[in-house]
Amino acid sequence: MTEPVELDIRLERLRGLEGTKWARDGADFWPAWVADTDITPPQVVIDAVRPIVDRADFGYPRPSAPALADAFAAFSLAEHGWEPDPERLQVFDSSLQAIELALWLDTEPGDGVVLFTPIYPPFIKAVEATGRRIVDCPLDPDGWRLDPDRLAAALDDTTRVILLCNPHNPTGRVFDRAELAAIAAVAEAHDLLVISDEIWSGLVHPGAAHLPFPLVGDAAAARTMTVSSASKSFNLAGMRCAIAHLGDAGIEQAFRGLPPHALGAVSVFGASASLAAWTSGRPYLDAVRSHLDVVRHHLARRLSADLPDVGWQLPEATYLAWLDFRALGLGPDPAALLKEQAKVVLSPGPDFGPLGNGFARLNFATSTAIVDELIERIAATVHA
Repeated sequence: MTEPVELDIRLERLRGLEGTKWARDGADFWPAWVADTDITPPQVVIDAVRPIVDRADFGYPRPSAPALADAFAAFSLAEHGWEPDPERLQVFDSSLQAIELALWLDTEPGDGVVLFTPIYPPFIKAVEATGRRIVDCPLDPDGWRLDPDRLAAALDDTTRVILLCNPHNPTGRVFDRAELAAIAAVAEAHDLLVISDEIWSGLVHPGAAHLPFPLVGDAAAARTMTVSSASKSFNLAGMRCAIAHLGDAGIEQAFRGLPPHALGAVSVFGASASLAAWTSGRPYLDAVRSHLDVVRHHLARRLSADLPDVGWQLPEATYLAWLDFRALGLGPDPAALLKEQAKVVLSPGPDFGPLGNGFARLNFATSTAIVDELIERIAATVHA
């Protein structure tokens, strides 16, 4: 019988952390911005990493890619019913490394990249930094659904890529089969590469189900690079390890043609942590998902009671709340005011594109007590 998993979210531990979330702004602030959880990573990961330090085993490691590929393929099959071909899995140090390199290798300066806005700010920066052009396809604010006609109308002759975040950051949407099929149909009609970032797929809440983009159909699978990581589900962002399935033959050939050291290598710590998470971490992940479901409903109750004029939609996945402060007249960047006056640190809405004006993103992967502190501080500020 599996032992119950205890989740550690003690404030005194959090205040002692040196990562960017809790250490950047100092002890006077309450951070709910960057997408780390406040939950200690799985014990199986700690147990996998600690012996490396105890042995002072910092020499050249054995190749980790084959083991990671097999472990991720088995994990994906168990979680989502999709078993990616391990031979087409490539290890990276982060999902953004995979995305930026794919844009660099498969497109030319000035080519268009579709983004479904509002969107994770590094996606915007990735397109701009590589000299490519954003093709904006806004989601419908009433439910944050994809409009297939709007997608088709947004394209032009230089559009080359659809960059998808599913589950979606910041709205918490899980795109359904009809929406994904519409994306696949447009990609097929216009011969577009689809880069599907699915790093949030392990954190889907009851009532929703994640469909990996390659399962939309064989044609979709054959033009897709699917990116994933243990970072969000298991709180391992600092371990720097991601993986991508190179389903598109052209992008696979481009990556395989790079010089041997162009991609760098995942450290022994990142490889060991991800391997442990994917092979032995599902009891922990089940406990995290149960906790986040409790917290999202707790947040819903507190917002309804204390901040009824703040609009939002209960997320179907992630631990992100996309909060609409426009009715409160806090200006285009409510996060700036709340940081200054409430000492609550949220992610600024304008960073997510034009649809983010008047919004802020709140990370609720914490305890209900800390959520209470956040809401009480925000409410005291806006009602002052």
